[in-house]
Amino acid sequence: MKKTVLLFALLLSIAGIKAQEFHYGAKLALNRTSLPSNDSDTNKYLKGKIGFEVGFMGEYMFNDNFALAGELKYATAGDYLEMSTSGLDFKSHVNLSYVQVPVMARYYINESFSLEAGPQLGFLTSAKYDTTTSYNGNSQSDSGDMKDQIQSTDFGFNLGAGYKMENGLFINLRYTLGISDIDKEDNSTTKNNSIQFGVGYFFN
Repeated sequence: MKKTVLLFALLLSIAGIKAQEFHYGAKLALNRTSLPSNDSDTNKYLKGKIGFEVGFMGEYMFNDNFALAGELKYATAGDYLEMSTSGLDFKSHVNLSYVQVPVMARYYINESFSLEAGPQLGFLTSAKYDTTTSYNGNSQSDSGDMKDQIQSTDFGFNLGAGYKMENGLFINLRYTLGISDIDKEDNSTTKNNSIQFGVGYFFN
């Protein structure tokens, strides 16, 4: 992860040679994440999880229409499962967090509105769970760390749109499709999906 952070910083410094074409700022986003798997019976009980993202962003303008954008951010992820059947109630929260590095190709339709697409690499920082099982009025809870069950890296692909104002304010809507399997178990496939609504500000 240190190499990726250093590479991100190097790209920013190289782009800064032409400061009038490079913009940098900070970003905060609200996200809704999910962890769909290859088990369709389980997927129908998934409710999704609301979280957040915060970090830095940079954008290098090649011309009036094309830009390369990168971010370095902390993001929460995970899912919530709720199932009730035959007097049994089961609830489970999976709480994940990542340091993510998306790199986006951005096309400006005009001075403000843009479309974007690109890959994203994520580095797992924490993974925890808590569950509650209730049967005929009796409840039992369990919680713990599950980092050893989750892959340390995650790969996804982003699609999004944004709107940049003259005062530096930037609004962004993005969908992340999980590509890699984050579950270490051989008999299970789980991927990180999310949709994000972000607000950022370019300092220059």
